[in-house]
Amino acid sequence: MAVPARHAPGRQERDYAYLVDVHPAISAVQAQIEAAAEREREPITDRATARLLAALVRANGARAALEIGTNLGYSATWIADALPPDGRLTCIDVDAELLDRARSYWQLARLSNRIQTHCGRALEVLPSIPGPFDVAYIDANKDDYPAYLEAVIERLRPGGVVVVDNLLFGGGVAHDPEGPEVPSQRRDWLRILRTFNRVFLAHPQLDSTIVQISDGVGVGVKRP
Repeated sequence: MAVPARHAPGRQERDYAYLVDVHPAISAVQAQIEAAAEREREPITDRATARLLAALVRANGARAALEIGTNLGYSATWIADALPPDGRLTCIDVDAELLDRARSYWQLARLSNRIQTHCGRALEVLPSIPGPFDVAYIDANKDDYPAYLEAVIERLRPGGVVVVDNLLFGGGVAHDPEGPEVPSQRRDWLRILRTFNRVFLAHPQLDSTIVQISDGVGVGVKRP
């Protein structure tokens, strides 16, 4: 069967290159983080997803944001910069060393005064962080995505937005997890994500969609 033109090989690469060129340049600190992540193979948020995330923060008029999974602090720079000067981003990550590095980048970006950090497992930390939040971003251990979602929804205000990354998981979610082309070590995560996506899209407290940007981005708005 012929490949539709919008998905033709080479077309996506040209579109991506064009969009990188036409968007304003990223900050020097964001470029440093991207370079470090590529060099060290750290899984940071894709730039296109980060731009969408920042736009959603601004569109929502967010003043209080939550991030589960911070890594080198790349996505946090986009969220914090999109908040008003008196806004607050609460970041949770289990890796103390990565959080220290993230804080050093935020200091360089002059965003430290908008960001608060908690080191530990998110499901253990969240009970001490009641919210409410205007925006929440989930990009962490996929095993816990279902539990993260419920914990986040509980802390979102009505009209608040939850954004979830990696819902296509490198294209793997579109395959049968039991198929021979799927490595055995990936099957559990694929099963979890396939189930999660259905729950996310049908969740009674959300108006939600999954956008085919980068590695698949879920966007849900909490219903009144």
